[in-house]
Amino acid sequence: MRCCIGLLLLLLLANGASAAETARAYLEDFHLGSGIGRVESWRELDPARAVASCRALGFDCSDDPDPARAATRFLKPPVVSGPYRGTAKILRQRGTSYYASFETPPGFRICKAGIDLVGGSIGRGAIFAGSIQRAGRDGLGVYAALPADGSGVIAFRLLIAAVPEARFAPDLCWPDGTILFLCLGDGRCQASRVYPEVDLR
Repeated sequence: MRCCIGLLLLLLLANGASAAETARAYLEDFHLGSGIGRVESWRELDPARAVASCRALGFDCSDDPDPARAATRFLKPPVVSGPYRGTAKILRQRGTSYYASFETPPGFRICKAGIDLVGGSIGRGAIFAGSIQRAGRDGLGVYAALPADGSGVIAFRLLIAAVPEARFAPDLCWPDGTILFLCLGDGRCQASRVYPEVDLR
């Protein structure tokens, strides 16, 4: 009997901690190719830039955050694989085309995401697109493709806002399948017209 009561208390405590946990703001980087256009990673920027990006998405990841919008900043270790360097997980590669995902951690769900289009770089003939994906691997799914000869570069900074599953609210977070950005080479990028705050200017 005591054992059952103890297990029940542990479950209640676990659920309470999950519901009270702060949202997370993941500072993500994506760099594909070997072009000359270099884009600074979040690690190289003034922390104030990340704070401003968080606020653009409705969260506060400053050192003294507003409790109602508090979020904690996270930097993931970069992954290097051939011409790719960044914090997304490469799911599949076909020639010079890549399918990748900025995945949320267990117990969290993606809420919103943004990309620094002005501070990024994309070469002629390249494609870069991203959308919210909650089925299967929860996170921001991206498609990136270089020209057939592998030339050029795709380099951007992104920010993923994730909330604990217990606090996920469909009316506050953007819908599954929402296309957030589409870049069609030579600097031609379009952020979502429905959610213009995607563009972290």
